Amino acid sequence: MINKIKNSILFLIAYFLFSVSFANAAGLVPCGTSETPACNWCYFGDLALNIINFMMYLIFPLAAIMIVVGGIFIMTSGGSSARFSKGKEMITAAVIGILIALLSWIIIDTIISTIATGFSGIVGPWSKINLGC
Repeated sequence: MINKIKNSILFLIAYFLFSVSFANAAGLVPCGTSETPACNWCYFGDLALNIINFMMYLIFPLAAIMIVVGGIFIMTSGGSSARFSKGKEMITAAVIGILIALLSWIIIDTIISTIATGFSGIVGPWSKINLGC
């Protein structure tokens, strides 16, 4: 019975792994290839923005998965204080992770907006920074 379950899981993993069509995604910055201009400091903002956006898209699904797993640990604790506390720690860590991600985004937004505007006080969306290039 266990071998049948293992074989089914391995089959599903192999099926989903090899049935995916791979995308030709864009690079981290729109420069440095034979068809695009050479990279310079103007593309540093694009690189930072792409990395931050990737991390923000990644953190929320991971935190949701951790909250669900923590909830499963709590529901299946069956009176075991160790499993209950482990589930509680997982949920707490996921919520703290989301808070850290959002607060870091706010801090980065403030720093980049301040640097990009040259301390002029005009603050706009830092996802559309014009570095004068």
